[in-house]
Amino acid sequence: MTRTPLHRLVTDLLILPLLFGASCSNDNTEKPNLTLSVKKIVLASETGSTAVFDVKTNTNWTLTFNDKDFEVSPTHGGCGTTSVTVTAMTANPSSARTERGTIRIESPAGDMMLYVEQRPAIATQTLLLYMPGRSLASYFEQNIEGIHRAVDADTPGDGRIFVCYQPASHRTAELFELYYDANTASCITREVKTYTEFNAGDPQSVHMLFKELAEEAPALSYGLIIGCHGKAWVPSSAGTLMRGLLRPSDEAEEYWRPANGAYPTRSFGDPGYEMDITELANALAALPYRFDYLLFDDCFMANIETLYDLRTSVDYVIASPCEVMADGFPYDRIIPQMFTNEGRSHDLGAICYEFWNLYQNDYQSTVYRMQSGCITLAVMSEIDRLADVMHRINQTPVKEYDPNTLQYYEGLSPHLFYDMKQYVSARCDDARLLDEFTECFDAAFPPENRLHTDAFYSAYNSRMNPITHYSGITISEPSTKFTEENRATNWWRATH
Repeated sequence: MTRTPLHRLVTDLLILPLLFGASCSNDNTEKPNLTLSVKKIVLASETGSTAVFDVKTNTNWTLTFNDKDFEVSPTHGGCGTTSVTVTAMTANPSSARTERGTIRIESPAGDMMLYVEQRPAIATQTLLLYMPGRSLASYFEQNIEGIHRAVDADTPGDGRIFVCYQPASHRTAELFELYYDANTASCITREVKTYTEFNAGDPQSVHMLFKELAEEAPALSYGLIIGCHGKAWVPSSAGTLMRGLLRPSDEAEEYWRPANGAYPTRSFGDPGYEMDITELANALAALPYRFDYLLFDDCFMANIETLYDLRTSVDYVIASPCEVMADGFPYDRIIPQMFTNEGRSHDLGAICYEFWNLYQNDYQSTVYRMQSGCITLAVMSEIDRLADVMHRINQTPVKEYDPNTLQYYEGLSPHLFYDMKQYVSARCDDARLLDEFTECFDAAFPPENRLHTDAFYSAYNSRMNPITHYSGITISEPSTKFTEENRATNWWRATH
């Protein structure tokens, strides 16, 4: 077939739309429109960091920016969706977010403005989730996944989140950072360090981890979550392992043995890699910085003997007086409460509420569907005052009472953890001292942050146990178990 010039012209006109498929619509009735994928640009603190946003329009557009601290490419485009990259040309070594300038996009659809900011090199706060041990590894993975769901463009803001756990063995550990990547609009994992020799039962190993965290991520404030097994003040020699022995003592093994078929809680497991609470307190106190708060995702840590040892090492503690189900805290719910106001502050009361709310109202979403969740916030600066009034109470005659009537917080036999406020009321007959004790107790443990379900689950008797009295803090003094060890605690010595 012979191709005439006219035929060739018609053919070329038909091909042009195929070659320029992103060109504007020929529908003259369509109004120009322009949308951007973000409301502002936030660059990381380092030179060369980038952020990407999309320009979506049905017309042509141009872009201008007014600052030499960043570059933008491309600066113009046409119909369709165009990805635009913003690159930081300088670093922000400060402790505050810096405004870098504006980007203006102009088109027949109108003009739009984007503000460009750069995060600080010194974080508003650095959070470490420390999860030693192997027996809860699958639940730790769920906790980490919860953090992934929580991290977004606003969380952790100018804060930083790190995780240390032991996915391979008891002798190694991995430290990594979770952060929001604006380019992929998702939570990214950045490997920081692999510890080839790590022992969670060695205070020096734990101290070194905490020390290196501050070197990796300097911050204005620090938070710590310890998610593992907890036995409050009970020393290793009276707990799972007897010191100096290669196997558990028969008595200790039997006492801490879960009932047959019990659901897992964060109390038992990982023998041989335990650290006494006094050792943890010393490791924290030796740091060149101080944790604002410590959240125990463990069993039994809202205990006065335990908290007294930690009172000079941390400002606030969130803990449970009873067992914590293996699911632990709802990290997708509490992480945003740890990084409020663009990461500059935290809401510890809201964290307590989210824990209680999960097990009170949403327990069907947990693995074992147990309506069991008790939580308390401790103000550590108030504990010395509480110890002082307790010392004066212990100088008074002991009122006769029946220990069997006290609220207990575990299914052990004999019981080890009793409700502290009920115990003091039962043994003290001095109304004036009791009033002073109540005032000090409420200052140390604010009533609005002492939350509980109607009962708690214990793996040691494999059932729900009713709560008739709840102060949120336990004491072991009324127990007949480990009495000599209890009298060696700093709390007992300070109050007797």
